[in-house]
Formats: sequence, structure tokens, C-alpha cells
Amino acid sequence: MNYLIFDLEWNQPTSSGKSPALPHGEIIQIGFIAVNDSMEIVHQEELTIKPVVYKKMNPYVSTLTGIRQEDINAGITFRDALGRMGEFFSAETALITWGDDDMPILRDNMKYHGMDDKTLPIHYNLQRIFASQTESKLRQTGLKNALETLGITEEMKAHDALNDAYMTYLIARKLDMTLGIAKYAEFSEATAAKKPAWESTEPAFLVRLPYAKNPNAFAGECRKMHICCPVCGKDTAGTDIFRQGKNAFVAASGCECRERLFLRYELKNGHITAAAYEMTQELEQLYSARVRSKEKREKRREIYRIIAKTRKSEEADK
Repeated sequence: MNYLIFDLEWNQPTSSGKSPALPHGEIIQIGFIAVNDSMEIVHQEELTIKPVVYKKMNPYVSTLTGIRQEDINAGITFRDALGRMGEFFSAETALITWGDDDMPILRDNMKYHGMDDKTLPIHYNLQRIFASQTESKLRQTGLKNALETLGITEEMKAHDALNDAYMTYLIARKLDMTLGIAKYAEFSEATAAKKPAWESTEPAFLVRLPYAKNPNAFAGECRKMHICCPVCGKDTAGTDIFRQGKNAFVAASGCECRERLFLRYELKNGHITAAAYEMTQELEQLYSARVRSKEKREKRREIYRIIAKTRKSEEADK
């Protein structure tokens, strides 16, 4: 079997108005690496695509990826780009991505351009193979963390399609791809069927209270709650809360009899459920991932603020 490892970057609307045709984004860059069955690179290429829906470069996407308006203006068509990548497809080819985001975007864009996605080779998410062959307890591990786990020290700029594809290749080269693909369905089903840690673990203590207020005020209500340990009687209030899904927040805490606890607040069926769990390694990883996610969101907001401030300054100088 040979592999075509690829990564995508896509543009998004510059305002809140999304196109119903491509609501999740329009592909503006494809980076791909063709690899033979000996895990040797036979070809690598990066293609910039001229968008037809979201023609104006989103400032945040531009800052994140380094792709400029003039780059996409000079890009090739989506059909030509996919045709170029398709030159390396064969009956023995498997598509490899890091994560589950790229394939739905690719299929959406193909559908918009009237292309049949059934022509695509079989696809495997390397993130799942990585999780099955390492001690990672997370369903979604970032590229950087995966590289560190495998002792790969090469550093490249992220959010560049070819760079991300190459980093994915470096990870694939360290894994047993033949075994990973042979057992892919098995561990994919096991991962999908696996209960979340808080559902498979008995809470140290749990409180359930009726909640009839505005759901938008749920976060503020969680911050006000003071949960006392039923053993030592001490308040378990700890860190700030971090969003986990649409109607849940998590936090880390502790009390006199328990050094560290995992707190989870959930709003469901008119009730708030606040539960505390002994902080296991899996829950610690989950909590840390939520903290990193919030930090990334705050960085994005800061970038937007800088862009907005720069624009106002430029307009004032005109």
C-alpha cells in the first residue's frame, strides 16, 4: 500500500454571514506528500487555490496561515488542484490526515464544484492509529504533542498545509502503519463506543440542583457554586471553569482530604449537576486540554483585537 498524506487550509467568511453552499469553509491551500510502501517520499507539493465563494481573505485565517489576499488571487482552480493531487491516486493508495476535520471539508468542496467524492481513495485518520499505538489517552492529540511523544524534534511552522502534511508523515513513519490499518476498524469502533471518563468513573460526591434561569447565565452560576467535601467539610472551589461542550464546564480543585479533584458542571433537563471526581491521569489530560483550548481562543481574540486596532489606525491616517 502507498499513502497520500495531505492537509488543508480553508478560508472563512469575513462577517457572520456564511454561504449555505460552503458553511464550514472554502479550501484555499492543499499540501500533500506521496509516500511509497517503504514510507519513502516520492513527491510533495503545495497548491494555493483561488476561492470562488469566500473571495476576500479572512484576516484571522491570514494571520494564522500566512496566506495573503494576493496569494489566493493568483491561485489555481479547485478542480485543477484536486486533479493535480489525483495524479498520485491509484488502486493501492490510502489517504492519510491528522484528525477528522479535513475529509468533510474536502467532500463539501468537491460537492460544491460538482465532483464525485466516490473517486477518492480510502481514508484513515492517523490520529487514531497514533492513539492505539501509544499511551495517549486522548481521542484528539495535537500534532505538536504527538511529535514530542515520539521524540521527533524537527520544528516547522504550523498551519501551513505542506508543513502539517510533512509533520503527519514524520509521525506515520514512526508508527506501524500496516498494523494500524489492519486494526483500524477495531480500535475506531472501540473509541467511538468508549464512555466519557466521567460516565465510567464513580464520583467522589455529586450535587444536583434545579435551574430555571436563562441558560446563557449557566457559566456565571457555576462560578458562584461552592461545593463542600462531605468528608472534611471544606470548600472545594479551585480554578476557573473551562467550557467542555455546549452545556458543560470543568475545573480542577482540591480539599483537605483530597489533594486534587476534577469538577464537572452540566446543565441538562432543567437541572445543574455538579460532580467531583478523583483526579485520574485521563481526567488530568482532559482538563489540561480544555485549559489549552481556552488559551488558544484568547490568543485568537487578541489577534482579532490587534487587527481591528491596526485597521482603525490605518483608516485614521488616510
